[in-house]
Amino acid sequence: MMKLVWPVLLGLVRSAYLTYSLWCWLFPLALLGALGALWLGDPAREPWLFRGAFVAMALYLLAAAYAVLFVYREKTPNDPNPGQSAFLSWFGTLKKFNNTGGAAAVKLFWPSSYLVENPRGYRISGANTRAILNVLQPGDILLRGYEGYVDGAFIRRSSVTSQHGFRPGWFTHAALYVGELTEADRALVPAGFQRDTGYFSPGPQMVVHSMAKGVHTEDILTFLRCDYLTVLRVKAELTLAPGALADLRSARAHTKPPSVSDPLVTALLLQLQAGGAVTRAQVVQAARTSALEKIGEAYDFDCSDTTEFNRFSCAELVYYCLRGVLGALELKPLAHALHPLVPFNTRFKVLERITITPDDFHDLLPKGALERVWEDAESLAQTALPVP
Repeated sequence: MMKLVWPVLLGLVRSAYLTYSLWCWLFPLALLGALGALWLGDPAREPWLFRGAFVAMALYLLAAAYAVLFVYREKTPNDPNPGQSAFLSWFGTLKKFNNTGGAAAVKLFWPSSYLVENPRGYRISGANTRAILNVLQPGDILLRGYEGYVDGAFIRRSSVTSQHGFRPGWFTHAALYVGELTEADRALVPAGFQRDTGYFSPGPQMVVHSMAKGVHTEDILTFLRCDYLTVLRVKAELTLAPGALADLRSARAHTKPPSVSDPLVTALLLQLQAGGAVTRAQVVQAARTSALEKIGEAYDFDCSDTTEFNRFSCAELVYYCLRGVLGALELKPLAHALHPLVPFNTRFKVLERITITPDDFHDLLPKGALERVWEDAESLAQTALPVP
């Protein structure tokens, strides 16, 4: 059923967006047309056109009058020309936005160029970035989010579980910080992507994550251009909880064909199964190797592959990298769905799938296997909200 829904949504919604785009482009011409109709039109021959143009221009002039009156009402005593200062201050916030990036599937070469008013910068400030860089260690899990993106709102509302009282999630992306990548690390990357700088680049502080184009590396400074962020770290030693098991068969089945990281993962599982503790250094080595060997793998748009691991959503990639210590972390896929009628109806749901979401890592904090190293103030407030 959903295989039919997605092409329908693509056609209808993308075409509706094209209409919106064209209107943004043609609005100045429409305004000039209204002026021309008032100036040159014949009210007797075309009364409907004249009346429509008159109403449009009247509303336009009312909005203009309101803007001027508001500015002069709010003027400060030391401002000799509030009209000038208000206009130039506003004019300086206009930015032309032109969408030239994105995956190949997004590029239909339709109009996508607009003037955006006062596009605010990212909430993660320069001071935040310096603080984060000072505490990061290889193997850290990064969860981030953005304000205003439509897909972010969709991800939050489809990351709902009954365990959270059907409250939307908060973080919309997960990644693994791998630290410095050198030329020696290139050998761990699949041959077809070793020299592709769009997928692998050495650098002093790098992240591996999965986005629409697939699994790739990215400089931490680029990754930190976001609005919300938390840094999570595996604690110094991990052991299995009493009665818990390390599922050797399941973990071995996760890699098809067998991978370079398999011996590292198996060593973690056997050590845990024998009742021993594994160190953070062991976990990081296995996670880092697992991330690099999957560079170039496709993105899992279904967000449902937690067994085969030949395509990855962002959270599934981090889950795969930690597959040797899932039992110690008490991390497992959960049923997530979109509940559009919450809070009035919690039974009706769509897009249900058994998967891992970015918030699932954050939810491990009370269990103690992960520790929070850094988190922005807004995320601290949002994720600390009591379950309704």
